[in-house]
Order: sequence, then structure tokens, then C-alpha cells
Amino acid sequence: MTTSRVIIRGRCERGEFQIPFRQCTEMLNTIGVPFQVNPADTREPVDFVLFFQSYPHEFSKSDLGRLRRENPFSPFFFVLGVCCEGMLRTAGTLDSPFYCYVHGWSGGESEQIERFLTVQPSLFSLPLTAENDEVALWESSNRSTIFRLCNSPQSKNCGSACDSVHAPKCLILTHFGPFGNDSAMNRLLADKQRKQGVVPEFCRRLPSAVCRLPILADVDDSPREKILESIQRLRHRFADNDFTVYVDSPRIDEKIEYIQAGATRVLPRIR
Repeated sequence: MTTSRVIIRGRCERGEFQIPFRQCTEMLNTIGVPFQVNPADTREPVDFVLFFQSYPHEFSKSDLGRLRRENPFSPFFFVLGVCCEGMLRTAGTLDSPFYCYVHGWSGGESEQIERFLTVQPSLFSLPLTAENDEVALWESSNRSTIFRLCNSPQSKNCGSACDSVHAPKCLILTHFGPFGNDSAMNRLLADKQRKQGVVPEFCRRLPSAVCRLPILADVDDSPREKILESIQRLRHRFADNDFTVYVDSPRIDEKIEYIQAGATRVLPRIR
């Protein structure tokens, strides 16, 4: 049982924050960390502050400054709503190196909060003065845990994509229905996986034999019904594979539908 204390600030009831707010509160309840949502009195020290920010300057500089003075060593993590797009270019910087846009929420963020609160190395173990490049370097070095070595007894039947078990691999779909038709995006995905120590394999034709490698799929501008049908078809064929779908600025309702159709996670395109 931890002795940490967390406060959550912002309009958590907004639909765009539904998934991250639920995941974070469920995680806090699971590990037994007390938290308060928009408490009237914030003078008692806390170990972590989670902000759900709906628009630029929602939290005043004086309020943030007082909260920082009272909690000089506590990470502030901002989940930025869609109205905050471009804020860091036009409205100044946040009082924290730790933030993500709500459409980029992957679920790994709540895991990092849990690790920090249970005294394990995490993103929030970085100094509060960390720069953006330091945060990006940490993420590229530490967020490859979802990929697994293809070392199952069936690996000899996986074809050319699984001819080695010395490093984790993944399949990047190319020209399969609504997936992988943007060659530049495929190269970006491949470069990102290589930086994480994962060997990408471009997959123009789906393997016919059993293969449990993670699948990455970039979605084109096809109608949503076609995308949902293709996700369902892939999930039916590869019931146990980790399946990441990349979408251009996905909305909350899109993410929910794609995950219900069979995607493991839905992330924004990385360009």
C-alpha cells in the first residue's frame, strides 16, 4: 500500500477526457492511492498533480505558481484537450515537461503514473526541468515493452517475417485495404520501431501461417465503415496479435469504435 496522494484538476466530465480519466482513476483505486478531484483546498502537499486542460490558460499562472511552490518536487502532468492544439506554439509553455494531447492518449500514460507512485522508474522520474528532447529520448528508449519476442513453438511456421528470434519484430501493413497506403508514414513508423530496438517487417501480403508478431496499420481516408470492417477481419484472422492502428488526429468516438472492432490501441499519426 502506497502513501502517495494525488489531486486531479480540470473539467474531467468532458467527453474527450472520458477514457484517460477513467483509466487513471481505476488505476489509482487499484493501487490504493487516495485522490481528490478539483479540491477546494490544495494547500496540503501532494505527490502528483494530473491536469485535464480543456483550453489554453484554463489554469491561471498564479494558481499554478502557488501549487508549484507548495509542491516543488511533484510532477505536473497535463492532458491537453482538442482546443489546446497549437497552444505550445502560440500561447506559451506549460509549467511542466510532462504532457500529451488527448487524441494521443494510449493508456501507457496511466501505467507511467502508477510506476511513479509505486516508486519504480518511470517517465515522471525525469527532473522537472527536463527539456522536450530529453522527454522524447526517454520515450523512444523505454516504450517498447508492448512488443514481444517471437519465440513461441510456432515461430518456425511464421515465414520470412519470423526468421530470427534474437530481436523483437513487428509487421507494418502496406497496401492492405485501407491500411498502409502512405509510404512516407510507413517509413516513419519503421524508423520509430528501429529506435525502440524493434525490427520492422513491411507486410504487403498477410502471412498465411501462424504469426503472433505485433501489427501496425496506418489508416487512409477511407470511410469509417470500411476501416471498421477491415479491423474486424484482421482481428478475426489474428485473434492474439497486438494490433496498433494509426489515425490522423483520431476523435474519442473513433478510438472507441476501432477498439471495439478489434484494435488493441488507436494512436495519432506520428508526422
